[in-house]
Amino acid sequence: MYRAIAILMVITIGLLVWHHFGMERVVDLTQRRDVRIEAMDDRWMGGRSSVSLERGNGALTMRCQLVRSIEWPACKYQFLISETAAGMDLSEFDAVTFDVKYEGPGRHALRVMLLNYEPAISKPGEVMTRKVNEVEFPVTGDGEIRVPLNVFHTATWWIDYMKVPLDETDMRIDNVTSVEVLTGATSAAGEHVVELRSLRLHGKWVTSGELYVGLMAAWIMCAVSWPVLTSLHLRRELGESSRRLTLLGEINAALQLEARELVEQANTDPLTGALNRQGLRAALMSTSSLLAPPMAVVFADIDHFKRINDRHGHDVGDGVLREFAAVIHGEIRANDKLVRWGGEEFLIVCPATGADQARQLAEKLRAALRVGAWPAGLRVTASFGIAARTPDEDIGAVIKRADGALYAAKAAGRDCVVVAEATALPGTNWSAEPAGAHYD
Repeated sequence: MYRAIAILMVITIGLLVWHHFGMERVVDLTQRRDVRIEAMDDRWMGGRSSVSLERGNGALTMRCQLVRSIEWPACKYQFLISETAAGMDLSEFDAVTFDVKYEGPGRHALRVMLLNYEPAISKPGEVMTRKVNEVEFPVTGDGEIRVPLNVFHTATWWIDYMKVPLDETDMRIDNVTSVEVLTGATSAAGEHVVELRSLRLHGKWVTSGELYVGLMAAWIMCAVSWPVLTSLHLRRELGESSRRLTLLGEINAALQLEARELVEQANTDPLTGALNRQGLRAALMSTSSLLAPPMAVVFADIDHFKRINDRHGHDVGDGVLREFAAVIHGEIRANDKLVRWGGEEFLIVCPATGADQARQLAEKLRAALRVGAWPAGLRVTASFGIAARTPDEDIGAVIKRADGALYAAKAAGRDCVVVAEATALPGTNWSAEPAGAHYD
């Protein structure tokens, strides 16, 4: 706001100085194409003077043979601005200048008449009904003469001729339809040569009143705006603080999400999306209920996986691993954990699950693998080893027993399920179960 006041002060001073020394608007009636310029003598009102108008060398030269046969003989330039009731507003101008040279007998003087159309007085087509505002000035040399517009006055003879009421006799030039430049009222008889090089109206593009009103309005608006802008500034600062806090919260949430994603990447096998061993360790540490009996571990191994890699390449082998993990993920429960143990071996940790339920799951998985869509049109099967955790048994021991059961399944011809007995040692007392059981 202080900057705004400083700028407004500079603008105010600048406009006042510019208005005083510049900002000038100039209209040259001798150069306007919409103004008809003629020369007239006094024969229309009974005189015997004669006039001619010459154009050349950038000047309008009026040659007048003045004959004093009537009371007010004259020759004149006529600048016809409009033949209708719509004229030019000269009240916006301050002065009129004449670049003129005068030769002839007697006193050299010119009269200027500004004919103003006023609806209350003037009548269309009757020139004499237009208010005549006039002034006469001497021409003492060759050059420019400046005449302020505020020295013009309503012609007394016109007031008498029109019988205008007193309150209508004020000088008005807000609708001028014609400007006339005449020889002086007391010019001597003889040849008068008036060379008019320019007739310029001088004013400001913005009047003093308009400028002062505009500047006053600007300062009043500034004074009124101060508390409003201060309030808006405070609200904006509060809003910015709120947005910064929101942004910090979003950044913090993004960092937390990124941290979780990094943890998930560290705990997840990138090929299959299953947990890796680190992921299993983290899951067991964060969710102790996974270890609470009843709990079962299912070991699964893809049959003849090395043969798939050797015959079809590792790309097909990777596709088989991805599809295998996808099939298992589609069949297990949300709280079951699928772990890629290594190579083509996968581990399923099933909380709240006994040996029978784990066997049903394994059989369900065997059936799903048989109907799966495998790369290169392969037929893929798997062997499963199951161990149910006994009270106080270490998870490592359970996994080891399930691993032993898996080896027994491999030895039994693959594509089968073997359940380790709770009291069995690795390599003994394994039981192979037929297909067809159901896992809920």
